[in-house]
Amino acid sequence: MSIDTVRPTHQDMQRCVARFSELSRCEEGLPDMQLPECRRAFLNVLGFEQPRGEGQFSPFGDKARAKVSHLTAGFGVSFIQAAPGKGVLMHTHDTVETFMAMKGRWKVEWEGAEGDAHVLLEPLDFIALPVGVQRRFECVEAPLGEPEGLLLGMIGGNAPAAEISPKGVQRLIEAGIYKAAS
Repeated sequence: MSIDTVRPTHQDMQRCVARFSELSRCEEGLPDMQLPECRRAFLNVLGFEQPRGEGQFSPFGDKARAKVSHLTAGFGVSFIQAAPGKGVLMHTHDTVETFMAMKGRWKVEWEGAEGDAHVLLEPLDFIALPVGVQRRFECVEAPLGEPEGLLLGMIGGNAPAAEISPKGVQRLIEAGIYKAAS
């Protein structure tokens, strides 16, 4: 079997370019982004379709529009910016999620066999989190003179889903963002 060769125009290829300076900053689209400790922004590069399951969310939220949106790539890519002490609630995905610290130091935490564990990522350090692992991330330190760190997130799938952990859902209920199930 051979791969069909295509010859796109220069204009076609320009649609595949996402310049960081032109990415749109999105600070909403996921329930926990309303919490003070979870304030962050997505700068979505390559997107995917929204999941359709009850209680499931797109990993980058439903409002972060991808700069490159016409390709079905089998994965999504987004930059995440957050101030020190800010991150995300514990959650899980139905696909592999990966992170690379770009600027600053980031803590990636997970629920492990012996309790919660974490690793600190320095610039250009990388981690891949398996399907189903409850995880969270948080900016620990921004680069000198900058208010936020920068993390690159990559998630497999064409319509991956995220689910907030039971403790995270309880935090959202306490904050009045979710209503308790009756």
